[in-house]
Amino acid sequence: MVLTNRMKELTQNILSSSEERAEELTKLKEETNTLRQERAEALTRLKEETSTLRKEAVDMVHDFHDSRRKSGAQLRKELAQGPKLLVQNEKKRKQEVGKMLEAFQSSRQESGAELRKELADGKAEMKLEVKTLINGYQSSRQTKGAKDRDERKTDVAGMRQGFRQAQAEVQADLKGAADAWKEMGSPIPKKTSGGKSAPKAQVKMPVEITPNLEEQLLSIINQHAEGITLSEVAKELGIVTIVLGKAAKVLLEQDKVRKEDKIYFPITT
Repeated sequence: MVLTNRMKELTQNILSSSEERAEELTKLKEETNTLRQERAEALTRLKEETSTLRKEAVDMVHDFHDSRRKSGAQLRKELAQGPKLLVQNEKKRKQEVGKMLEAFQSSRQESGAELRKELADGKAEMKLEVKTLINGYQSSRQTKGAKDRDERKTDVAGMRQGFRQAQAEVQADLKGAADAWKEMGSPIPKKTSGGKSAPKAQVKMPVEITPNLEEQLLSIINQHAEGITLSEVAKELGIVTIVLGKAAKVLLEQDKVRKEDKIYFPITT
């Protein structure tokens, strides 16, 4: 019965540990999905900002073409006015175009650097969070696994010790029964060559069950609050275990002692 209860407890511990691991895995999956969703949202924002920059660049190019057409019209008008004015206007136009190109390139570089930095920071932060979650889960799993293994080892060691103790008691009872059987057996008389029978061997009869033996058994059990087996009592009294069977039964019927498995305990009032 004790072995069955321990096996049930061990099975329940294993099932409970498996459920906790399953819950942790589910939680880890949910957190990973959340990180993935946040990353997807960040990428979506990045795409929208990139699209906006592209649109602004296209608008600037369109503005540049419009300005170029206007400058060309003005240039053609000024060509009619003379070469000197043409040279002045050409220089002015080049300066304006150069400023526009510089402003466009500077804006493009700043926006690109900022976007790359934000993307790199987001990736690094997400990797760190995922790594932290995985390390925490592995540490928790190793700690619980080691605890479960220690508990299982303790339970198995206790079961083995209980089995060895029960086996020793059974072997002692069997040996005592065999000794009692030998003592109760009567030897068969044999005739000698002279026609005379050999003297009968004196048979050592087992100890009778007497109230005195019951009192001795009760006294010894009362001295062991932690419990004692009949084989241990027999060793103290110097008799075989089987002799104490009837006396122990009488004490149990009179509610003077109680029994758990093969161990007898005193009844305290």
